Amino acid sequence: MRVDVYVTVWGAAYVDKYLTYSLASQMTPGNIPALVRDGIELVYHIYTERASEAHFHPGIDGLARHADVRFHYYEDIPYKGVSLAEAMANSPPETVKHNVQRLTSLRFLADAGEAKSDAAILLDSDFVFSEGSWPAMIAARRAGAEAFCAMFLRLDENAAAPRLKDRIGAGLSGREIVAIGLEALHPIAAGMFVDADPFTSYPSQLNWRAGPDGQAGFVTHCYFPHPMLTKPRAGLRYTGTMDYEYALRAVSDDAKIVLARNSDDFLVCKMTPSSYLATLPRGGKVNLADLASFAVSNTNLRHRLFMAQPIRFVAGGSEAEWEDVEAQSTRLVEAIYAAVEVILGTARTDVRTMVFLKSFLGPIEDFASPQTSARRDGWM
Repeated sequence: MRVDVYVTVWGAAYVDKYLTYSLASQMTPGNIPALVRDGIELVYHIYTERASEAHFHPGIDGLARHADVRFHYYEDIPYKGVSLAEAMANSPPETVKHNVQRLTSLRFLADAGEAKSDAAILLDSDFVFSEGSWPAMIAARRAGAEAFCAMFLRLDENAAAPRLKDRIGAGLSGREIVAIGLEALHPIAAGMFVDADPFTSYPSQLNWRAGPDGQAGFVTHCYFPHPMLTKPRAGLRYTGTMDYEYALRAVSDDAKIVLARNSDDFLVCKMTPSSYLATLPRGGKVNLADLASFAVSNTNLRHRLFMAQPIRFVAGGSEAEWEDVEAQSTRLVEAIYAAVEVILGTARTDVRTMVFLKSFLGPIEDFASPQTSARRDGWM
């Protein structure tokens, strides 16, 4: 079985973070080495700028003993009559990362499809994995899944990094990482708890605390999990970010899309500086009408496949406690979609409303993600 892996990262500081945390978690005995012991042929693709390659060495050498490591350079990738590197240099810094990820991942996926790869793993450079997560993805693929998706646990980098740095190489269980996450949760994730005040103004994810004082962990419902693994297909495209639409575009059969539901089995974290989206406006308290309006304005009806499924981030607790929280969370999600039906039944027919309705009710190919709407001018 051939598995191709994708990551894009450049700049000394970001490469160092990738090596210290993300790659270290991938190289624990129960992740990449476990795949190789199981006979997996691993081809690992790193998209970067030429000047950054030196920063990967010697840290990347351990990976090279388990995988065919291939570097791809922005300077060699054509884009709109120039190189991707030139387009990056002429683009606003705040938009570069997502656009570079979209462009390079599409190139990677096309190449993997043409190479008849059995699976493509799509990484962010700051992903941190629990022990055993990589074999869980491969097991799902072998069982017939054509996409394996997961909602990451977003950590505050400043608080989480010191707790992880000296332990990540040994391989941490999902429960150990969730326990760290409860103490080092990113403000964005904290604002998405349904009891938060102020509550987030962008409720792409909803969280419910589990156990006394929330110490058992929490349940999440989300619209946009990350497509960790897919069956690569040549010629397939997406226009926003991969989280928003790639898995749904790639796989038309919902039964072949697996969502990771329990951090005991699979866990991926994303370490983000506390300043990330610090200026995002906050709302008041959670409000059903606002949640339903967000669904219509910012999602496609097919995202309900993900939103309907509760995800456990487990640090402890009893099964009865978890079932109780899941029952509460599911009731609110069902109420959101009942309120959506009311919105649809009373919607006006002005042009702006019809654009939203087309994005929500149409095929996923008509979905207008925020990135698609924002990318109208400029190099990228």
